[in-house]
Amino acid sequence: MGNGPRHEQIIISSIEVFSRTNYDKATTALLAREAGIAEGTLYKYFSSKKELFLACCRYVEDLLVDRYREIYKQYGDQPVEYLKRVARSYLDFVLENPNMRKFLAFILNNSFDEDFRNELESFVRLNVDATERMIRLGIEKGEIASEIDPRGASWLFVGGYFTLILMAEIGATDALSPQYLDSLFLAVMRCN
Repeated sequence: MGNGPRHEQIIISSIEVFSRTNYDKATTALLAREAGIAEGTLYKYFSSKKELFLACCRYVEDLLVDRYREIYKQYGDQPVEYLKRVARSYLDFVLENPNMRKFLAFILNNSFDEDFRNELESFVRLNVDATERMIRLGIEKGEIASEIDPRGASWLFVGGYFTLILMAEIGATDALSPQYLDSLFLAVMRCN
């Protein structure tokens, strides 16, 4: 049926349901009811619950990637500043969107499902590759210590995303600040 306001409404509502329950308990009847539509209407937009779940994954991923693209437009030639701002943007996203945060945690914890794992892997690799490019640029520009392993540092940086989710979920929000991110960033990247 294509993308449109109702399509997006179903996705946003479903993210809330999936984050509140779990994949198995989120029946298509519940998902439809929470979206304010009939179950049959749900199937006009999504052929299955799994397709809807994966659309929810892509929706959250696209929101994050859009943020990163905006940051890149302004700071793409300043690798350290770009990476700091991406980390802060992700932190803001995690704190401002508890349902989406829980949803991201759910994806991470359900990687035994091949389709979920493939979606997670694709998104993580996209982030790791983009981060590695910026770290390499930072090394070339002398902003990041040359002995840093760009690939390993990229995995630590992106892995930190999931640490932020964990911290928020267990209530360690006192440590979730830009200053915390800056100190973590400096420890991982050894910026010059």
